[in-house]
Amino acid sequence: MKIQKTSNVNFQAKFLKSDSLEQVVNYAIERGKFDKLNTARKNIDNTHFSTRLKVDIGNDEGRPFVRFTRYNLKPNAPIDYTMDDFRQEKTTVFKSSVKMNPLKFAFEKIIKLGNDAPHNNMYKKVVKDKR
Repeated sequence: MKIQKTSNVNFQAKFLKSDSLEQVVNYAIERGKFDKLNTARKNIDNTHFSTRLKVDIGNDEGRPFVRFTRYNLKPNAPIDYTMDDFRQEKTTVFKSSVKMNPLKFAFEKIIKLGNDAPHNNMYKKVVKDKR
């Protein structure tokens, strides 16, 4: 599943395809930081096989936010699963306290999510916590 038009690099696995994620990937590629983003993705991918994350970004009065929506595999789902075999479980929103580029904010949050995953608090909040 290729999601960016400017490169042949894949960004898949735990993340579901979204326009916001595509924009963040292109932002990283344009600034030569895709390797950093891909490393964070790999760290996130190493655990919770049945969990998928969707990334959405936006702006609230100039202050960006990033929303991670967690999906988990339904019980008794077949091995060759589709999106119908997942259920939405939790949405976590991170808002910036200052005005900044929403793509930069989302990029930084994904990097932070992947740092020392699965042991960092942000990862635990987004991927592990049941509430």
